[in-house]
Amino acid sequence: MQLTSHRYTKGPLKEFDIVVVGSGLGGLLCGAILSKEGYSVCIVEKNKAIGGNLQSFERDGVIFNTGLHYFGSGDKGQFIYKLYQYLGIYDKLRLRRLDIDRFDIINFKNKEYPLAQGLENFSEKLVKKFPQEGRAIDNFISKIKQVGLSGHYFNLQTFDPDENPVIFNPLRAINAYRFINSITSNYDLRNVMAGLNDLLGGPKEKINMYILGMIYYTFIQSAWRFVDGSSQLAENLAGIITSNGGEVLTKNKVVEFLLNGNKVITSLKTNQDLEIFGKRFISDIHPFSTIELLPRDTLRKAYVDRLKGLENSDGMFTLYIILKPDSFPYLNYNYTCGLTDDIWISRKSDDIWPHSYWFETPATSHSGDFARAVTILSPIGFDRFRKWSDTDTDKRGKEYEDLKTSLAEKLLSRVYEQFPALKSSIEKYYCSTPLTQIDYTGSPEGSAYGLIKDSEEPIKSHVLPKTRISNLFLTGQNTNAHGMLGVSTGALITIAHITDINNIIKKIRDAG
Repeated sequence: MQLTSHRYTKGPLKEFDIVVVGSGLGGLLCGAILSKEGYSVCIVEKNKAIGGNLQSFERDGVIFNTGLHYFGSGDKGQFIYKLYQYLGIYDKLRLRRLDIDRFDIINFKNKEYPLAQGLENFSEKLVKKFPQEGRAIDNFISKIKQVGLSGHYFNLQTFDPDENPVIFNPLRAINAYRFINSITSNYDLRNVMAGLNDLLGGPKEKINMYILGMIYYTFIQSAWRFVDGSSQLAENLAGIITSNGGEVLTKNKVVEFLLNGNKVITSLKTNQDLEIFGKRFISDIHPFSTIELLPRDTLRKAYVDRLKGLENSDGMFTLYIILKPDSFPYLNYNYTCGLTDDIWISRKSDDIWPHSYWFETPATSHSGDFARAVTILSPIGFDRFRKWSDTDTDKRGKEYEDLKTSLAEKLLSRVYEQFPALKSSIEKYYCSTPLTQIDYTGSPEGSAYGLIKDSEEPIKSHVLPKTRISNLFLTGQNTNAHGMLGVSTGALITIAHITDINNIIKKIRDAG
């Protein structure tokens, strides 16, 4: 089902209560919630398909996800379940829960360590591997629980969005690497505890314990895959907007915001000569890109300089592999493999690549014991691709294509060490680079997870949804946190500056 619409009629549309730039999860979620609450909403998307990192694509009859490969807290009574029950779409989503005893396996130094769902189960599986480290594992889990319980919006507690303790969680100032090192001297356990840091895209010197702890917390609660692609979530969210009389416009790239003399945005213009009027505007695109849409000197120079001085997370080199029929097993868990003696991401040398990889067999409604596809992601620096940063898709030439092939074969050679049967199972593969991320989401340097939330400069690197322009708000992975949980809770924080968030929170609590 395709719910995106196209409009090329020249001239203004009606004025909307809310105009959202970008159709990633944050933008669609803000739009869906506000439209459900009675606001007229218009989503404006530059691409022909909606969804941002929710997008799925099909090759040779096989569906692949581009960004949201799995998510947590989706069981009854948990945050994601309640939120999407409130929106009336949870039962429409095709989902599969990952193995209870191993939603992910961490491979470090050729030994495998399962990460299990349920706090007690998670602890038991780790203690079995590290029987002398029970106290350290208890300390790690205690910190994860502290992180989970500290989120007012995640726990659906009422809050005032302008209260600093709610907006800025002090756990963001705790460095995850140093915390883990403080609770155990066991080098292998330290690296297993850091095993999900690939999902953050930043170096160990900057990763904060709030973000790492929330990732663990949500998956330990419950871990899920989409069946037949994550784009179904984007389509269902868009359906809420259009069913309430809103519009979802695709193939319309926003080129500028228009302001009145009071520095209030009155409308925006797109590359299709549309002028869209609104009372409030929400930007779901990167803050750097948002700034470029505003007239010069609209925002204070100090604010602009601070934002532009922030560091983006790493990009990904991704392999999308189509398998021969009935040749490779379906794995109902993910697999994270460290390839060096330190599983933490490091930016000191990009020559050591691949440093690690993340491996999954996507779920389909047709697969039984065998997988139809494999997706492999490996963090990679942008410098390898910088020379093509100003080029367009499919116009980067032979050197770029040769580089992709070389990187793909290099990555596959390491993957075969753990999955030797994969080599004879591959029918064909496609690959993407950080440049692909730029093409489809506009994320600077192909950043997979947006801006780094720096433990060493937690306030400076914390981007608030409220801007100096009274009717412009930010949302998405750059404001609160990335991932389905981070972006969903971030959408609530953004909405809190527009309407009565505590009334909405009560409705979400009551939904499931």
